[in-house]
Amino acid sequence: MSDKQKFLKVAINVPIDQLFDYLPNGEPFSIGQYVTIPFGRRKLIGVIYGISLHSHIHPSKLKSVIKVDPEVIFDTQMLKLLTFVSEYYHYPIGQTIMSVVPSRLKNNLNQLRQYELIYQATEKLTKEFINQLPARQLRIRKVAEAILISDMRQTDVMKLVSNWSDCVHKLEIYGCLKSKIYEPKEEVSKVEIPSLNDEQKAVINAIKNKKGYQASLIFGITGSGKTEVYMQLIEQILKESNAQALILVPEINLTPQLENRFRTRFPTKKLVSLHSHLTDIERLDNWRKAKSGEARIIIGTRLAIFTPMPFIKIIIIDEEHDMSFKQQDGLRYHARDVAMVRAKNSNIPIVLGTATPSLESWHNATRLDNKYNFLKLSFRAVKEASLPKIQTILVNDKTKNGISRALVDAINDRLKRKEQSLIFINRRGFAPTLFCSSCSWTAECKRCSSKLVVHQKTNRLKCHHCGHDQNIINQCPICASMGLRPLGSGTQKVEEALNKLFPNASILRVDKDTTRTKKSLTLLHDRMNNREIDILVGTQMLAKGHDFPFLTLVGILDADNALYSPDYRAPEKLFSQLMQVSGRAGRSNIAGEVLIQTVFPHNPVFEGVKKHNYEIFAQTLLQEREQMGLPPFSFTAILRVESKQLKYCEQFINDAAKYAESLSNKVVIYDPVRPSIERLKGYERFQLFIQANARKDLQNLLKQWTAYLRQYHLANRVKWSIDVDPLEF
Repeated sequence: MSDKQKFLKVAINVPIDQLFDYLPNGEPFSIGQYVTIPFGRRKLIGVIYGISLHSHIHPSKLKSVIKVDPEVIFDTQMLKLLTFVSEYYHYPIGQTIMSVVPSRLKNNLNQLRQYELIYQATEKLTKEFINQLPARQLRIRKVAEAILISDMRQTDVMKLVSNWSDCVHKLEIYGCLKSKIYEPKEEVSKVEIPSLNDEQKAVINAIKNKKGYQASLIFGITGSGKTEVYMQLIEQILKESNAQALILVPEINLTPQLENRFRTRFPTKKLVSLHSHLTDIERLDNWRKAKSGEARIIIGTRLAIFTPMPFIKIIIIDEEHDMSFKQQDGLRYHARDVAMVRAKNSNIPIVLGTATPSLESWHNATRLDNKYNFLKLSFRAVKEASLPKIQTILVNDKTKNGISRALVDAINDRLKRKEQSLIFINRRGFAPTLFCSSCSWTAECKRCSSKLVVHQKTNRLKCHHCGHDQNIINQCPICASMGLRPLGSGTQKVEEALNKLFPNASILRVDKDTTRTKKSLTLLHDRMNNREIDILVGTQMLAKGHDFPFLTLVGILDADNALYSPDYRAPEKLFSQLMQVSGRAGRSNIAGEVLIQTVFPHNPVFEGVKKHNYEIFAQTLLQEREQMGLPPFSFTAILRVESKQLKYCEQFINDAAKYAESLSNKVVIYDPVRPSIERLKGYERFQLFIQANARKDLQNLLKQWTAYLRQYHLANRVKWSIDVDPLEF
């Protein structure tokens, strides 16, 4: 083999944890480019991960790449981050890299979206030229006369004549027209920048004064002006030439309002968003603007952490505690933790903001020798605004329609005062299940170990896990009784009850069933701000990030359900959810009130929420976790296995457990168990929990364990995954 022979190390989207060697095809190549390669009988897209002078396969047996695209997808800095992610979360390097590449590139659909054009007259387009056109070319004359008067957008030309494209094409042949991409001019209006209080100034100065990498946790109560702090920090950073800022938000529903605020504040800075409500073409276009440096501000959900940004100078994570930052399938990364590594590699500041920090972040900020810079905002930004008064209401099974008399009276009071109310219940549909009062039969999904949810308006029973959908039945299949009734409450049932209680009120339900389009949430904010809605009914989509100035009452239904969870994180999640949804009330100069309906009014979670005291609650939970040896005082992972054949599941996970036990005595291997939903989408499920006191010990075991599992003889008969630092149990 010649010393000058080079081999391309290509990462491919296959479940094998290795790179594949290919020969160059004569086209120029570099690390980070994507290539079309032969793989068996298929043609696949891959990314050049490295270039080597050596290969363990003889050159005569290697294939050449088919095509090298000139575009560099990832630079070496991004490939370094993706390598860390692959190794830490024990996911094949090729699948790791390709899982964060825009889907159009993976499918070899490389074109950008089609932009609207604007047509302009050239010197050749004159009245004399138009008069010389044949009489039969009436439509061409019409287009020419209109464009001669003023430049015309493509959409306006389309409205002018039916065969507009032919007319434009002929005028271009005559040399009478030229076109360019239409870019609407953003109106730069003077925005009144809110004056900062002393706490906000101190937070900004504390972050600005630290050079290089520094993680900061902004612990700010709801309405304390965290977003304004973000914007002023970004304003300082964007003064640098070409500097870029990345803002991560947990859910799509937070993006439109935040994006509008940033666009208003930074009208001259290029801003793009990255989330799943974009079309594939829009996403690729925005991704490329970030990669080129054209976009200065990028707002996105968790996948945006992998966006190439050559001039990134700050990362901000809003609502850092939110569980949706953790990917729950495929590459099971946590965007917050990956962001920490990216910030450290880039030597830039990272800011975490929330009213209810995750216990991991709280621990890092308050107990680990100030690993994070701990910053506090304890007052609402609007001087007249105060924290809402929170009360618990004792309820029982006899509470009519699931809505207490006290809550009904409170809503009535708001209607009289022309103020708005939010009724929160974290369950969509009409009722959680259909129940037979004679034999206690309940409607269950045949593919999942779960109940079918009643959707009464559409007369359907639906599984919210696998999507199974069927008509509501009227007769019990066991005892033939006609006494079937919906049991429990969901958003639809609450909406129906409120319509009966308040027939003259404008009521809107907000859940996944009603917000399927991109404009749904934008329209919601407009209607709320215009006071077109009196009562909102919704799920956790309404729990955080929204700012409704006239909303003064929050009623919380069925909060007790979370208290029965076997998940040790349940109290933390419930407290966070209650604090977030409570924070929607009284954000302007009108006092807010929160009423929590519960059977356990003196539960420590509710007591902590009523006192608005996350600090004491967090310290208490940390003490409990420390005594029990649970995260953040230990490090965990879960092996999840599923198969349509239960016997394969059991054999795989039992053998996996035995092998793990043989690898280390520093890692605790618990017995395999079935999850709460034992069967999901037709697959039987098992899981295995492992725990270590040191991250290094856990990672060493996982490295050997995953190598064994990939080679195990039943690996092709089951689906299995390793979830490092799991949030769901």
